[in-house]
This record gives sequence, structure tokens and C-alpha cells, in this order.
Amino acid sequence: MILDMTTPQEYAAILERLPEEIRAIVKDDLPLLDEIIIDRYSLLSVRLADMRITYPLHIDDRTFDRIDALMQQDVPGGWRKDGRIGIPSTLHRLSRETNVSQLTSMITVRVGRALMGVAEPLRDVLYDAVTNEYGIAIIGPPAAGKTTLLRDIARILAERLGSGLVIIDTSNEIAGDSDHKHPIVGQARRVPVGNPLWQGEKFARAIGNMGPKALLSDEIGYRDDIPVIAMNAPRGVSVTATLHGKNMRRVAHSQNLWPILGIKDGVKTEPAVFKIAIEVPRRGFFRVHEDFDASLKSLLAGEEPTEGIREIRA
Repeated sequence: MILDMTTPQEYAAILERLPEEIRAIVKDDLPLLDEIIIDRYSLLSVRLADMRITYPLHIDDRTFDRIDALMQQDVPGGWRKDGRIGIPSTLHRLSRETNVSQLTSMITVRVGRALMGVAEPLRDVLYDAVTNEYGIAIIGPPAAGKTTLLRDIARILAERLGSGLVIIDTSNEIAGDSDHKHPIVGQARRVPVGNPLWQGEKFARAIGNMGPKALLSDEIGYRDDIPVIAMNAPRGVSVTATLHGKNMRRVAHSQNLWPILGIKDGVKTEPAVFKIAIEVPRRGFFRVHEDFDASLKSLLAGEEPTEGIREIRA
């Protein structure tokens, strides 16, 4: 059973940042939505999983500028360098793109939900990872629910590790965008990243100063975090994280990830930082690679991995 632990106040925090004409459209369905898409000079649209719905509400300059201002209320400094901000004390993510004049032209509201139970079908895998102190790679396409899954994985790992689990919160989506971490992650400690340029440094400081038993992070692989993780892997701190890559094959051939996958010049030479991988091709379906290294070797050889793979449906 999956329980939505998101409070009415958390959903209301999104509505407070929308003008009345948009609020009236989305308020009744907000707990079901994944994204609200607001582009200047375009029609309002929303996304539910793979389905997109467009409404006959045109976003003109005046409306868009008002929304842009509302999105930044109560957020010191406004939009960060990565084009994202969070709503304090919630799991929601607001992101923007700018035009050539660096003015906001597109806004995406990602509705973050605390769904307890998403990772329950993987509990035996997660407990084995804690017992044997190894890391897990989580792989899947955008909008497959990887961050929601990772958040619930953090909850289950924290049951065993408590404050020994340290979350490196890339975009503050795992535990929320405030100093009060969301209760879904239990006793785990949380290190907010903020500026994406600081992610590698945050990993290094957490390992050096906080004495973690395990680290958990979202979106590793396109900042300066890879060298830090590769260098510190021998210290015995396990890492569980989502990797950039639509599927296992893409990950195996992503050269920026090779230092943590034990690959050099396209050849598997060392064990990966992660012992197993969980592919999430779509919501509610998991493909567990119980020997990540063996699967990587097969993929590098141009073959599909077949051994040691378990499929789990929620």
C-alpha cells in the first residue's frame, strides 16, 4: 500500500504561488499532478505521468511576470544558478528557463509528494545493502519516479542507519528546501547543496566531517562529484544514488560515469562503486541487477545482461 503523507499545507503552498485563474484550474487535481507547465505566450498545461493536458488559458506578459514574482516569494535570493528553487517546508521544486535577455520565459512546477510505500517491494534488497554495506545505483528515464523512489529508499535505510545515513540533497527535493527536513526521511541527516557547483565539495565534507555509514543522493554524474566519490569509495562509505542515463546501456556508455563504474577506456577493470542497480523503466516496475559489474561487462561487450536480474512489480 502506498500512502500519500503530503499534508494539505504542502499542497496549499503551491496554490499560494499561482494566480487565481490557474489556481481554479488545478486545485482539485493537484494531488494527482506531476507538473504544472507555465510558459510565456503559451497555453497552460499540466502533466500526469505520461499524459499532458492543455487548457485554453493563454499566459500573457502581465500574468507571467506576476507568476514569476509569486514563485520567488519567501525565497531569499530568488532563483538559484541551476534555475531552481524549492518551496520551504515542502518537497516541491520550481524551475525556470530564461530567454536571451536572461528573463524568465518558462516555469515548471514539479509537485513533490511524500509517498510512503513506493520502495517497500525493495525492502529486502535495501536491508541487504545495509547489512553488507554496499551502494545501489538507481537508473531510469525522466518522469519515471526515481526521486520519489529515492526518497522512500531514504526512509527505509534510515530505519536501520538513523543519523548514519547522510543525504546529499542536490536540488533539495529529497528532504525539502528548508532547514526543517521533511519527516519522510526519518533520522537521516541532510546536507543541502544549493549551488550545483558545490556538490563535489559537499560530498567531500560529508565524508570527511560527518562520519557517515552511507550516503544517498539524487542526480550525480554531471557536476564535480564523480572524482570525489571515486576517490573516497575505498574508505568504505556506501553510496546510493540516481545516475544520469535513460537505461543501463546509456549508463554503461556514459564516459563521465566511468570512474565510479570501474571502467577505463571502455573496458571493465575494477568493481563499480555500486554493487547492484535498480532500473526503473516506468512507475511501479523495478528491474534489479544483483551483479551490477556483470551487467556492465555484458553491455560493454554489446550483449544484453541476462543473469542475476530480478523483476519486481509494485
